[in-house]
Amino acid sequence: MAEIRHKNRPGVQLKYSHVSPLELDKFLEDVKNGIYPLMNFASPRPHLIPRALSLSQEHVETVTTPTPEPQEMETRKVVQMHCNLESNDEGTKMHLTLFLKMEDKLHRQLSCDILPSDSSKDLANELVHYAFICEDDCEKLTSFLDEAFLKHRASGSVFHGVMMMH
Repeated sequence: MAEIRHKNRPGVQLKYSHVSPLELDKFLEDVKNGIYPLMNFASPRPHLIPRALSLSQEHVETVTTPTPEPQEMETRKVVQMHCNLESNDEGTKMHLTLFLKMEDKLHRQLSCDILPSDSSKDLANELVHYAFICEDDCEKLTSFLDEAFLKHRASGSVFHGVMMMH
């Protein structure tokens, strides 16, 4: 499910079997509903993890599951997208904030730091993979991000973009 990497010691892997299904379902639903916004795809600093998921390896009873756990997919369509792009002072990365309005009026705010080598297609596919957007919206989001990246690079300043979906 997740891995925490450390520079000076071995990483910690958190697996679905390490937490109770009820706590995991509630946490994942909270993430999908924007209570825990997606902050960074790769962050130089660690993020706080809810207490239910921060069990030490000593207290975790390993349970093996015979089949992989199913990945939920988002079925709601995005009806409106806003995006903000800001470059850091050194110009080595950008900070992307996406505001998505879903067809059921739910709002999602997702943000991350992106490198110049990151592609809009990869970012959109990752949002589909983690069920933040439905697969039908992937191409639209990719095009929207491509346009936002181009305009941001051309202007060299903060970029704010809006796209209404039909």
